[in-house]
Amino acid sequence: MGFQLDILMYLQSIRNELLTGIFTFFTICTEVPVITVLTAMLYWCINKKAGQRILFALAGSLNINVAVKNIVKMPRPIGTKGLISLRTQTATGYSFPSGHTQTATTFWTSMITQFKNIWIYIIGILMILGAGISRLYLAVHWPMDVIVGWILGIILSILFIKLFDYIDNSKNYYILVIIMLIFGVCTYFVGGEDFYKLFGLYSGFALGYMVEDTYISFSTENKQRKNIFSKSTSKIEGTKGKILRFIIGIISLLIVYLIFKNIENTFMIGKNEEIINIFKYLKYTIIVFWGVAIAPALFKLFKLA
Repeated sequence: MGFQLDILMYLQSIRNELLTGIFTFFTICTEVPVITVLTAMLYWCINKKAGQRILFALAGSLNINVAVKNIVKMPRPIGTKGLISLRTQTATGYSFPSGHTQTATTFWTSMITQFKNIWIYIIGILMILGAGISRLYLAVHWPMDVIVGWILGIILSILFIKLFDYIDNSKNYYILVIIMLIFGVCTYFVGGEDFYKLFGLYSGFALGYMVEDTYISFSTENKQRKNIFSKSTSKIEGTKGKILRFIIGIISLLIVYLIFKNIENTFMIGKNEEIINIFKYLKYTIIVFWGVAIAPALFKLFKLA
């Protein structure tokens, strides 16, 4: 760890309030609330298919990330003599590879490969590099964690997007089920709270995608149609419809999350680890399923999609 520690110590030596603010921002941009909002906006309001690709890539990439973490079991640099780590409350689990880095790389590589836009390229590259460097600046990861997070994020995002397109075009849903079984077996034998959460993320997406694709089929295309909130069918209604979809989707998703949070705080305290992990799995499965399938069903019910 000699040269890796030297890099972290150097970054620590150049810390100041401005740099700390900048790199904290990059780290926050890779965390669940921000990624949830960005992905929800894309999936519900802008480009349904692109949103599905990114969700699938994230679910697959992050399950692999947590599997590698729990197999390698590399300790973080937190607590190393002479090193002061920042924002440690978001640095949970093992160190290798960096989850924040892999999340940012998966998300923005998926965006870059789908949207041929110079600003997406610039923002994407900036966010990928910024997320990785921020984990070193905050001294919560080793350089090798970040490098591998970058590599895995790029490779897995491309592979999972190609796989999703094949599944979506061929309607071979059994592939989704096979992957679910593989992740389920890994979760059972490897264990860990994070694995149960991310297995729930994948399960919720896979089940939600199959239900939405088969029975709901909402559209993000800017169609001229009435909605229950207005008699007008003018073009601006397309924009209003997108805003209403996001509001209904995010509020309903938040309500579901708060219900599970209340159940967790009321009934899960003092339960054994196995029961808590199963609850976490069900919680994340249902929340993601809601976002992928039930929220679009509400959009169609209200004639917003």
